[in-house]
Amino acid sequence: MRNRSTSATASAAERALALDAHLAEAHAVKARILSQYGRHDEASAEIDIALRLDPESYEVNKSAAYLRLRQRRMDEAIRFYEKAMALMEMDVNSPTLLMTCYGAVGDPENARRAAQVALARAERILAQDQNNGAAMGYAVCALAFLGEAERAREWITARC
Repeated sequence: MRNRSTSATASAAERALALDAHLAEAHAVKARILSQYGRHDEASAEIDIALRLDPESYEVNKSAAYLRLRQRRMDEAIRFYEKAMALMEMDVNSPTLLMTCYGAVGDPENARRAAQVALARAERILAQDQNNGAAMGYAVCALAFLGEAERAREWITARC
């Protein structure tokens, strides 16, 4: 195993599936772990099970997107990140990764839209918790992507 945390997570997913094989999120966790080890065929089988069990799950869609991104299947990654983003209003990770996916397929208009969504969501999070480093990172990334490098520098200077 990569580390103790991954090992513990894998064990927890296996225990959950032993108790109830119909837990979509447990299949999604298992898929992410298998993907980390380059076992993409097995990971795909697990994520397919998860999607059949609960196609409306935020966690399942985010995991499916992550797997497809790792497999460089960008059109599928985009579909799942878009769904995850729609399912979780405060999700900043999905629109940020959509910037990358849309960039990879040569769609600057949708990449820009994703960056605007990421920025708006990060700003909402920072309005509630100005010390949220993850939200700050996503905001700065989105600003830089949108060509607002000076504003990104100002954010970093003012908040750090």
